[in-house]
Amino acid sequence: MDALLFAKAAREEKDAMLENYLGSSDNVAGEQIAKLKAAGAGDELLREVFDSVLTDCFYNILLGIDGQMPIGSLGERSYRLLAPDSTVISNASGSLAEAAYEAFYGEEG
Repeated sequence: MDALLFAKAAREEKDAMLENYLGSSDNVAGEQIAKLKAAGAGDELLREVFDSVLTDCFYNILLGIDGQMPIGSLGERSYRLLAPDSTVISNASGSLAEAAYEAFYGEEG
């Protein structure tokens, strides 16, 4: 596993969460979205808003792990992230930040 595979997995998780929230009222977010729809919010607008929020959240956390921005009150610091086979996914080299950009905002994003 490398930084790009890790970032793409994060993107897949974000996409799955979005579909779960928008497609089911069996969770708190889904219940709230159903209320917004009942109040007249359109499906496309809700999709855009929640997609944007989840993208920002996942992308910023990946940048934070790579030391490119703070995570909460911790400030900017890098974290060494290893795959189960001890392959380095992140070590403040910027590779995870680049991979996150590609996964979330690149041509496939």
